[in-house]
Amino acid sequence: MKLLVVNNHDSFVYNIIQILGKLGNSYDVVNNEDADKVNIEKYEKIIISPGPGTPLNASDRGNVDILLDMAVDQDILGVCFGHQLLGMRMGSEIIVMEEPMHGEIDVMVHSDSPIYNGIPEKFHAVRYHSLAISGTDHIVVDCVSEKDGAIMGFHSMDMKRFGVQFHPESYYSEYGEKIISNFLEAC
Repeated sequence: MKLLVVNNHDSFVYNIIQILGKLGNSYDVVNNEDADKVNIEKYEKIIISPGPGTPLNASDRGNVDILLDMAVDQDILGVCFGHQLLGMRMGSEIIVMEEPMHGEIDVMVHSDSPIYNGIPEKFHAVRYHSLAISGTDHIVVDCVSEKDGAIMGFHSMDMKRFGVQFHPESYYSEYGEKIISNFLEAC
């Protein structure tokens, strides 16, 4: 399986790459400003990395919108900024949280989604964000924060798009490698 990782200029992308390498996957990395130059047919799955800024700002998104417009057949996982971007493109609003979470460990509570196969209903994960997404009829919310009820995960109705607001790639997150592996294998 060939994977594409979109780097939104965040150091956490290297943790994602490390997990992909450990799992034995072949991948390419593209910076978000070069995402429009990708031959999308080469890839089965795409991971959109965390990053600074807001998906509301076109310069923070780079050319990821163009890539996503081309990626009709690929399964996509968005992490943090990537989660927000996918949610926004599916009709969610970007909201400023009352209390930013920067390096906070929280309890995630998930429901039915293939990316959580084999993972307890509650697990610990690290949150690094001051923005969140709102619910919409176009997404299925499948994970929330036990602390504040914020949307921590969703998938599209067709199970092609997945978002996680928390950081599965963080050392302090439980089951992070399993979540990424589930996305690669079960979706």
